[in-house]
Amino acid sequence: MEKNIILENNLYLEKFFSHLKIDKELVYKIICENTKTFIYQTPHKIKQVKDCKYKNKTIYEYKLKLPKQAYRLAYIFDGDDIRIFYISKTLIKADFTKEIAKVV
Repeated sequence: MEKNIILENNLYLEKFFSHLKIDKELVYKIICENTKTFIYQTPHKIKQVKDCKYKNKTIYEYKLKLPKQAYRLAYIFDGDDIRIFYISKTLIKADFTKEIAKVV
């Protein structure tokens, strides 16, 4: 079954998009394509964020490559939805995990 990809409306994503100099809809399209590709074709590239939960669900993350820079993206599976709730410039996994721990 195809999952719906949802960008949560939260302060963290608002800050991310306000600092980013490209169109939110373009980023959303890239996120949708990348997320589906990672989940269905290269799931080995998706990692759990250890010792952290968001809305009582396991957090997953992967490296998102946009035209000018790479980012790390965090999401959860929520029924038929994939809820993306955090995107960061922090690429080092251990540092990203520390960031997520402060958010959740």
